[in-house]
Amino acid sequence: MSWKTESLARLFNPKTIAIIGASDKTAKLGGLTLLALNEFKGKLYPVNPRLSFINDLKCFETVNEIPDTIDLAIIALQAPFVLQALEDCSKAGVKSSIIFSAGFKELGPIGEETQKALKELADKSKIAIIGPNCLGAGNLNLDLNATFFPMPVPPKKGKVSLVSQSGGVVGLMIYAAADSGVGISKFASVGNRVNIDFHNLLRYFDTDDETEVICLFIEGTEFGRELYSEIRNVSSKKPVIVYKVGKTPVSRSAALSHTGSLAGSSDLYSAAFRQAKAIEVDNVQEMMDTAKILSYFPTTPKGKNVAIITHTLGPALIAAQILEQKGIQLPQPRDEYSRSIEKLLGMPVNVDISNPIDLLAQGWANPSIFANAFDLICRSNDYDAIITIFSPNYQEDIGGGMPVDEILRVHESSDTIVVAILNSPESRHPPGRSEFEEGGVPVFSSPERGAIALARVLGRMSSK
Repeated sequence: MSWKTESLARLFNPKTIAIIGASDKTAKLGGLTLLALNEFKGKLYPVNPRLSFINDLKCFETVNEIPDTIDLAIIALQAPFVLQALEDCSKAGVKSSIIFSAGFKELGPIGEETQKALKELADKSKIAIIGPNCLGAGNLNLDLNATFFPMPVPPKKGKVSLVSQSGGVVGLMIYAAADSGVGISKFASVGNRVNIDFHNLLRYFDTDDETEVICLFIEGTEFGRELYSEIRNVSSKKPVIVYKVGKTPVSRSAALSHTGSLAGSSDLYSAAFRQAKAIEVDNVQEMMDTAKILSYFPTTPKGKNVAIITHTLGPALIAAQILEQKGIQLPQPRDEYSRSIEKLLGMPVNVDISNPIDLLAQGWANPSIFANAFDLICRSNDYDAIITIFSPNYQEDIGGGMPVDEILRVHESSDTIVVAILNSPESRHPPGRSEFEEGGVPVFSSPERGAIALARVLGRMSSK
C-alpha cells in the first residue's frame, strides 16, 4: 500500500482533527469549519494563537503544542500563511491535511510556484492533501463533515463515494443524492490537487470496504494515463461513473481558471472512459440515478434485455424509446407468456401482448393482475431487467394500487434487476416508495430518469 493510500485512510477515518485557523465567529471560515464538525465523535483541537478557548474547546498556539497525535489537519487560513502551517504539521507528524485556501495554481505562474513549494513539502513529509482551493471531504459513516459547509439536509449513509474538483458540484452531488435516496459513504472536493488527484482517490476507494460505487466529476487532469489505468483496474470490481466537463471552448477556459485544470480533448476522454469500462453520464442527476441502481445491483447482468410492465402505455413508450436509443433491447415475450398474460386480463376481445406489456386499466384496478404478470415475466428468465411503471393512487378510499409486497416476494428469489417507476411529484413521495426501496427495488418518479439510469447501467455491457 502506498503512503498516499495510507494517509488517505487517516484523512477519511480520523480520530483526532486539528483546525488551524479556528475561529469563534461562525461568519469566518474557521468558525464554519467547527460548525460543520459538530456531529464528529472524535477529538477536535482548535489552533488559534489569539484565543484561549472556543466554546469548551481549548485552543493551541500551533499544531505542535497539541498533546496528541493528529490524524487530520484542516487548514483554514489565507494562502500566504498555508506553507508555514504545513511546515508545523510536518514537524508534528501529521499525515493528512485539507487546505481550503484559494490563491494557488488557479492564479497562474505566481500561484503555481507557491503550489509547487506546497507539494514539495507535502511529498517530503508524506502528507496527503485534499486541496487547496477546495470545499473539503467527509465520511458520513463517521459523521465527518470536514468542510466549511454545514449541510442543510443530512444525506443518507450508504456505499457511494463522490469525488469532484469543484466544491460547488460536490454539493450538488450530495443534494441530488439526498433527493434520490442514494446513500453516501465518502466525498472529496479535490480542488487544485496538490498531491492527491483522481487516480490516488480511486486507488484508495478500491481498498475501502465502505465504497461500492464511485462517482467522479472531472474538469481536467494532468494525469490522464494514471486516471485511465486506475479506472480500468477499479471498474472490474466497483462501478465508476464519470461526469466530464470542459468539452466546449468556454468551459475549457473556465476549468483552467477555476482549478488550474487542463481540460483536454473531450473525445479522447470519452474514448478512454469507454475503454476503461467507466460509465459516462451527462449531468449530476443522471449520475446519482445511475449510482442509485448500482447501489442496489452492483453486479451488471450478462445481457441487455429489458421488459416494461405497466397499466399506462404513454410513460412506458417514453421509457422504451430511451432504452432503444441507447442500445438496450426490448424483446417480445414468448408466446406462452403472452397468452398467459392475455388470459389474466380477461378481456372480451383479443389483446395483443407485446413489450412494453400494457395491462390496461385492469392492471391498475386489480393489483393481482399486475402482480401475476410481473411474476410470469420475472420467472421466464428471458430478461436481464424489468421496469414497472405505475401511476400511484394517493386516495386510500379508492381501490387499486401497486402490489408492492407481491413484487418484492418474487424479486427476493430472482437475480433480475427490477426498477420501479412511480409517476409522482418529487415533493410528495407516493405510497409504496419506501417499501420498495427498503426491499431492494430502486424507485424513480419519472420514466425518463429511470430509463436513462438503467440504460447507463446495462450499457456497461457494450464496452466489454
